[in-house]
Amino acid sequence: MRNKMLLLLTSIFCMLSLEIFSQSPWKLDKNKDGIKVYTRIEENSDFNSFKAIITVDATTDEILKILKNTSNYTKWYGYTKTATLLKQENDVQYNYVETIFPWPFRNRDMVYKMTTNKLNSGVIKISLKGISDYIQDKKGIIRMKKAEGYILLRPSNNSTEILYVFHSEPGDSVPAWMANSSIAKLPFKTLSGLRKILKKKRK
Repeated sequence: MRNKMLLLLTSIFCMLSLEIFSQSPWKLDKNKDGIKVYTRIEENSDFNSFKAIITVDATTDEILKILKNTSNYTKWYGYTKTATLLKQENDVQYNYVETIFPWPFRNRDMVYKMTTNKLNSGVIKISLKGISDYIQDKKGIIRMKKAEGYILLRPSNNSTEILYVFHSEPGDSVPAWMANSSIAKLPFKTLSGLRKILKKKRK
């Protein structure tokens, strides 16, 4: 009986260990101009996810104002062709975004549910959830299969650390190796653009 119990506990421990360590560690992909971008293999997906970090001289309110202004995404958010606010309810809004893809692939689009939560620690979390069936497919554009992530704003004196974590699956025939080899470009371009527009707002 004791041996059976020991075997059972060992089996449970092994299963829990596999679950905990099954997620691949983050690897530094790009480190330039004060922006660090990490990537990792995502479980049950051929497409990698990214984590990008930057510290900007701005308050969380200044950053939130830009993040919620969907119509200006084309000015700073990486590879965005069009962006439209579809619906807004208090701290939840639905944004339609068309993302530019290189030839010979067609552009992708998705409706993102963006939810803002202010945590007790002063940190603000902006959750991003792609809703593929929110609107009808548009002719000539491929609807993404999956898109999910979040942005954390951590205030410190007069500056804010921005942490941007995201994973998506573009759908159609985009090779995973091609998407994974250039995945760091989007968050780097996005955070660079965000920092630039924040500087302009402060002048």
